[in-house]
Amino acid sequence: MIHELAVKLANRLGEELQQQERVTVIAYGLELLLGSMVKLVCFIIIPLLLGILPLVLAAFLTSAAFRLVAGGAHCTAYYRCLIGSLATFTGAGFLARWLAGTGLDTREMALAGALFAFLVAMLWAPASTPAKPISREGHRRVLKAISLLLPTVYLVAVYLLPIRRELLAASTLGLAFQSFTVTPAGYRFMEWLDIFLSRLHSILIPGKGGVKNAA
Repeated sequence: MIHELAVKLANRLGEELQQQERVTVIAYGLELLLGSMVKLVCFIIIPLLLGILPLVLAAFLTSAAFRLVAGGAHCTAYYRCLIGSLATFTGAGFLARWLAGTGLDTREMALAGALFAFLVAMLWAPASTPAKPISREGHRRVLKAISLLLPTVYLVAVYLLPIRRELLAASTLGLAFQSFTVTPAGYRFMEWLDIFLSRLHSILIPGKGGVKNAA
């Protein structure tokens, strides 16, 4: 739906600006913009209604920071990525609230999460995908170094800053999940999730979103 809307808007803009030869570029930019807006609205409105917005944001932002440098697997279609991410971080928010209420030492939890992220970064980061390959060796070394540094910085911040227990638990869950997606097991899990969501969509909306159309 977002793709079709972006193409229609791009065609109209191309006609108005007499830039028909740039319609493809305009459509691509509009699709990224519209997709980001939809994801932003979903990640704010739904957690806000559920009363866990700060926890979801803590998990999401920590995960996103590590993903930028370490990479990792993801779904192959926008809507599957949105659904999977929203379910993951909403679940992390509720789980973080429960863990904080159990009396668990969240700093020890953060230490375990940071060590896991460091180990993953040392063994597998940066992890590329067909849609975002890492071809330059120099770029790979830089991403590797930052991937190893980030868990250390995270741990220093945890012990220096007064962070609420549930926020710390949420951010650690976000870091741990993103670290998992960098591992070979994480790639297999995301591949399974991608196929599952695609098949579910094909059942709910026959003729669209099937495995063969997952791209």
